[in-house]
Amino acid sequence: MLTKVATQSQGGNRHTRSGRKLMVIGLLATVIAAGFIMYLNVTTRQPTDDDIRADLIAMIREAAPRERLEKEIASALDQDAPEQAEEYIEVADLIGVPIDPALRARWAEETSGWRAAARTTKRAAKGFVTGESEDPVGIAAALASDLTMVGDVRDLAGQASRMIKGEAVDKLTLGLSLAGVAMTAGTVVTAGGALPAKVGISLAKLARKMGRLTVKFQAEFGRLVSKAVNMPGFREAVRDISWYRVDELASAARRHAAAVNTNEVQKVLTSVGEISKVTTPAKALRVLSHVDDVNDLQNAERAAKVLGKPVSGALRLTGKKVLATVAHATKISAAMIGAVIAAVLGALSFLFGALTALIAVLRLGKLARWIFRNTVGRLLRPRARASSEGIS
Repeated sequence: MLTKVATQSQGGNRHTRSGRKLMVIGLLATVIAAGFIMYLNVTTRQPTDDDIRADLIAMIREAAPRERLEKEIASALDQDAPEQAEEYIEVADLIGVPIDPALRARWAEETSGWRAAARTTKRAAKGFVTGESEDPVGIAAALASDLTMVGDVRDLAGQASRMIKGEAVDKLTLGLSLAGVAMTAGTVVTAGGALPAKVGISLAKLARKMGRLTVKFQAEFGRLVSKAVNMPGFREAVRDISWYRVDELASAARRHAAAVNTNEVQKVLTSVGEISKVTTPAKALRVLSHVDDVNDLQNAERAAKVLGKPVSGALRLTGKKVLATVAHATKISAAMIGAVIAAVLGALSFLFGALTALIAVLRLGKLARWIFRNTVGRLLRPRARASSEGIS
C-alpha cells in the first residue's frame, strides 16, 4: 500500500513539474512573440499593394530618367523591335515621364499598317511551326500550338526519337512536354481550372528553347520536373518503338503522361500563367529571364499584379531591384505571420501546461483524501462507533 502511495505521489509531482515547465515556456513564448508583434506594428506598417507600387515607381523613376528612356526606345526601333520599344513607353507612362512625341509617332507607325501586317504573318507562321519566336505574335502562335497539345506531341516525338537513337536529350523540354500532355487532360477535366499552370508550362518550355531561363532556375525547375514525370519510366515505355513512328511515340507519351503527378509543377508554374494573364505571354517570358528560383518567381508574380504590363520593361531597366523591393515587403509580412504563429503556439503551450498541472493537482487531491481515509479516518471511525454505542 505504501509503495502504491509513494508511486502515485511521485507521478503526481512529476506531472506537476512538467505542467509548470510547459506553462513557463508557453508564457515566455507568448510574451516574446507578443512583444515582437507590437514592435513590428510600431516600427513597421505592413505594406499594401499600393505601398509596394509607390516604392517600385520611385525606384524605377530614379533608375530611368527621360534621357535613358528615349535612348532605349530609339534603339529598339532601330533594331526592328517595336514590342521592346513599347515596354519602355509603358514604363514612361507608369512613372509619368514625358516622351518625345516624334518617338511615339515612329513607334505607332511601326506597329500599324502593312509593316506590322507583314511582320505579324511571318513571325506567326514561324512560331506555330517551330514552337520558337522572339516577338509577341510568334510567341502567341507557339503557345497556341502547345495548348492544343500539338506542340507537346511534336516536342515529345522529337526528344523521344533522340532518346531511342542514343543522342543527347533535352530532359527539361521532354519533361515539360510530358507534363503538358498530362495537364492538357487536366485542363479539360477541370473546365479550364488548370489553364494558368498549363500556360505556365508552355511558356517555360518556350523560354527553355529560346534560352530565356536563368541557369539557377533551370536547374531548380529541372529537378522538380524530373521528379514528377519519371524519366526512366518514359525511356522504358518508348524503348521498342522506332524513332520515326511519331504516332506510336505520341500514344506511348499519352499513356505515360496519365500517371504523371504534376501537383508540385502546377503550383510553381501557375505563377507563370498568372504573370502571363496580367501582362502578355511575350512579356511573361521576359519576366522569366530575371527569375533565379521559386521565391523570385513568386515575387515576380506579385510585382506583375501590382504594376501590370509595365513590369517587364521595369525589369529590363532595373534588373532584380523590382524583385528585391517586393521581397522586402514579403519578409516583413512573413515575420509578422511567424510572430503570430509563435504567440498562438505559446498560448497553447501555456494552456496545456496549466491543464496538466491542474490534472496533477486533482490527482494529488484524490491521493490525499485516500490517505486520510486510510489513516486518520480509520482511527476516528472506532471512536465514533464507541461514542455512539455509549450514548445508546
